[in-house]
Amino acid sequence: MNRKNTIVAGFLAASAVFFGTAYAQGPGCDHEGMRGMKGGSMQGGMKDMGARAEQRLTKFKSELKLTAEQEPLWQAFAEKKKAAAGKGMQAMHERMKDDKPVSAPERMAQMQGMMKERLATMESVSESFNRLYAALTPEQKATADKHFSNAGKPKPGAGRGRPRGAKPVAPKAAEPAKN
Repeated sequence: MNRKNTIVAGFLAASAVFFGTAYAQGPGCDHEGMRGMKGGSMQGGMKDMGARAEQRLTKFKSELKLTAEQEPLWQAFAEKKKAAAGKGMQAMHERMKDDKPVSAPERMAQMQGMMKERLATMESVSESFNRLYAALTPEQKATADKHFSNAGKPKPGAGRGRPRGAKPVAPKAAEPAKN
């Protein structure tokens, strides 16, 4: 009877590990626990970046309720924003395809160059947005301010190895050594 209990306990422990891992990864994850990554590749995410930028811009535009006079300013901003989204992902994709080994200083120089390009692109987008913002009504400005107040902030519980909505756990203080 003892052997049978050991086998059942082992089976239950293995099941708990398996289902616990599946639960922690959540739906839509690949075998490595990466959400939205098909087969561990970033191909799907890169193709969707332009579409997601388009969706966000469309939603933002509808929230602003632009007038006909504001429309040309919006178009200038939206075109630069869409181009910026595609440009960054394209640069990352090209870097991923380049499989020749480079030294650490060369890689650092490449990263610095990409950051300079991203900064120039962001300055251009910001310039066109500032022109649009200046033409907005106070209500539209409040909408724009609200829209950008959470931009770039991680969603609570997203990533960092914990399920969505879970609060971060503070590390326990080390117990004093007993003599």
